[in-house]
Amino acid sequence: MSDMRLTYYPGCTLDSTAGEINDSLKQVCQYLDIDLQEIDDWNCCGSSSVHAVRPQLAVTLAARNLFKAQKTGRDLMVMCAGCTNRLRTAAHHLRSDPTTRRVNEQILGDSLEAEMNVHHLLDLVPQRLKQKPWNGALERPLKKLRYVPYYGCQLAIPPELRDHPRLYGSMENVMDWLGAEKCTWGYTAKCCGAFLSVARPDIVVPMVTDIMDQARTAGAECIVTACAMCQLNLELRSSAPENRLPVFSIVELLAYGLGSADWPTWFKRHLVDPLPLFEKRVL
Repeated sequence: MSDMRLTYYPGCTLDSTAGEINDSLKQVCQYLDIDLQEIDDWNCCGSSSVHAVRPQLAVTLAARNLFKAQKTGRDLMVMCAGCTNRLRTAAHHLRSDPTTRRVNEQILGDSLEAEMNVHHLLDLVPQRLKQKPWNGALERPLKKLRYVPYYGCQLAIPPELRDHPRLYGSMENVMDWLGAEKCTWGYTAKCCGAFLSVARPDIVVPMVTDIMDQARTAGAECIVTACAMCQLNLELRSSAPENRLPVFSIVELLAYGLGSADWPTWFKRHLVDPLPLFEKRVL
């Protein structure tokens, strides 16, 4: 039996357009003996624009998932950066604001009773890789593949969530374990435009183009991120298609390193084909 048992919230993006991230995450958890139990009948957490235009509705959407998750008696694990923030923020308000708590208990007929933590996968995996038997489990090293880590702004900890662990450095720990080589740059947490990509691509295109240019200037062959929205924007919105670098989700590369055979299927879903780089530098 696994010694780490978690409830899992996939969220809308990982359950649809970023299915390769969902698949690779589940394989990583299998390799690392992390037992996931997906929330039954989960719903959108209120990410994207909901929290900006209807803050109370966003809390209620997230609260429904939290109420369902607590019934499993496990901590909750999330991979999506936006979902992590929305679920953590909702839990904070439900516990600290009596009005928010009362309103949502009336709407949903439930309450947040359990001391349930909301984890991002990167809270857990770097330390897990250092433990036996996984500290010797690397099957396919990345052979000093040159990359820059890109967290984006969604994984930044807002002041009200300051008690949660900061994730900066966690991707580098995983990539170091995989044998990749980090390139230094100053855009680790620069915003990619997030959901403005849909409504205002004219704003997002120069932001993403600048990020891509800086990654190339740093000497990177690829960008590694932990946010599906960042990955999409970086692949889609550069104004110079010939300068686009491959963009990987950290869990795709980790699943590859741990021995998954499904990585070609995941890479085919990318908008910037990473196979030429992989064939040249890794395979």
